Amino acid sequence: MAGAALGVMSQGELHSLGLSLFLPHATAAQSPFRFLVIDDPVQSMDPAKVDGLARVLDEVARSRQVVVFTHDLRLSEAVRRLHIPATILDVQRRERSVVEVRVSVDPIRRNLADARALQSTPRLPKDEANELIALCCRQAIESASTAKVRKILGENGLSQIAIDEQLAAAERTKQKLALALFLDRTKEGAALARLDRELAPWASSVIEACNRGAHGSTRGDLEDLINRAERITAWLSN
Repeated sequence: MAGAALGVMSQGELHSLGLSLFLPHATAAQSPFRFLVIDDPVQSMDPAKVDGLARVLDEVARSRQVVVFTHDLRLSEAVRRLHIPATILDVQRRERSVVEVRVSVDPIRRNLADARALQSTPRLPKDEANELIALCCRQAIESASTAKVRKILGENGLSQIAIDEQLAAAERTKQKLALALFLDRTKEGAALARLDRELAPWASSVIEACNRGAHGSTRGDLEDLINRAERITAWLSN
């Protein structure tokens, strides 16, 4: 019966238990290794535990090099939100299985950079370019809204589980925007009106264009859409 309890533990709980046993041994004074390599520690982990893991790894990294491999974006999100000094790298496989490693940037900048890269791609069919650029702009605005919600609700003492539930319920761009501006996802109209009033009278039309897919837009229109989406993300981030 010694291991009976393990049979009723979730995958995330087993991972947490494994880390709690591994880290003290790996960081013991007599250990000859000054580095740790951990593979996918947040897999199946409860949202409330991800922040704790990020803080523990931050503490360990003060005296050792810590390398973490993960497919789960929650850990990098927690590292950024908690302002933990860490280098975050993206590993991507390109054509012909060429592996590319690059420094990861926050989702807002990444989506805007992707939109500009698509806008300057000459052989990309126009309809596909319009659709993809609008998608990138929409994702940038949603990322800025999500970051604002996490910041405000976190400062008000809500748990990460409660914050995640609020964000999960806000499925559409306008709902995320309303949650960021009023902490009420149902105030979509008020959120668009506030954008037009406090930022610029064209702001709500950018949201609509992002949702429509920017169909029929010219090259100049797309550049303007990206620049205005960037202004919206900057306004939300203040």
